[in-house]
Amino acid sequence: MLKTLISGLAAAGLVAGSAAAAFPDHPVTIIVPFGAGGGTDSDARGFQPHFAAALGGATVIVKNTDGAAGTIGAAEAAKAKPDGYTLGFLPIGPAVIQPHLRQLPYTSESFIPICNINSNPVVLMAAKDSPIGSLEDMKKTLTAEPNKYVYGSSGPGTVPHLAMAAAEMALQVKMKHVPHKGTADAMKSLAGGVIHFFADVPVVISRFETKPIAVFNDTRIPGLDSVPTMKEKGYDLSFSVWRGLFAPKGTPEPVVAALETACRKAAESPGFKEFSAKVNNDVNYMDRKAFAAFVASEVKKNGDILKSVGLTK
Repeated sequence: MLKTLISGLAAAGLVAGSAAAAFPDHPVTIIVPFGAGGGTDSDARGFQPHFAAALGGATVIVKNTDGAAGTIGAAEAAKAKPDGYTLGFLPIGPAVIQPHLRQLPYTSESFIPICNINSNPVVLMAAKDSPIGSLEDMKKTLTAEPNKYVYGSSGPGTVPHLAMAAAEMALQVKMKHVPHKGTADAMKSLAGGVIHFFADVPVVISRFETKPIAVFNDTRIPGLDSVPTMKEKGYDLSFSVWRGLFAPKGTPEPVVAALETACRKAAESPGFKEFSAKVNNDVNYMDRKAFAAFVASEVKKNGDILKSVGLTK
């Protein structure tokens, strides 16, 4: 009987091993939790052919499942069969922020982080003609006139909101918050003097001609070399809009390893780097170990900030 049991277990191991070795033997679906044409969708489709090539020429399908700030698609990815054939291409919002804001059928622990693909540091900015041009100016002016100045965001709980709320606390000043429907809407308010400050990715600065004040990053960034970081000014604040690949929890280790290897090859490929440069994205590959640690730190950091502004569920 013992011999039969051992033989059975060995056979099962061989079957599992051969299945993993054959991965992928049918199409892989990447779920994008937003509609076609947006930033996350664009990045996923730019990544798709290079990821497919890195998987040995496998068929990789991008599927858009939008709604509820990305949580419907993220939930679909989390609840998929954990075999590596359905993955989530998730940005920071549905991955680590939305689970703090509402009751969802998934948490950040419902996934295995495979790799981070890109990230763009967030920049604190003011209107082009603002008399405030530095953090020192900002702190001095806002300390003298608390609650007179207003910062905007692209919605409650978004990265621009969290970055500005964190800056407000770090600078020990008081501002009012006015949420908007999106960045373009907020830029109209900034130009019109309705709001005075905003935070978003660098491309917004050139697109809407705003004045950068500080970068939420550890180091200065290309193209904004003269703009200091929050850290060098004494404020240890770091915010970025990032996107990564996630597999459902329970995906077999050999499959996870294969996905990680393919992700690295795709992210480091000349073709994907060329695509990223065209859309002003910074390739920032992290392997699964580094990405898992990063995701955990992002969950805690953003949860603490959301709690401080009264937005947790």
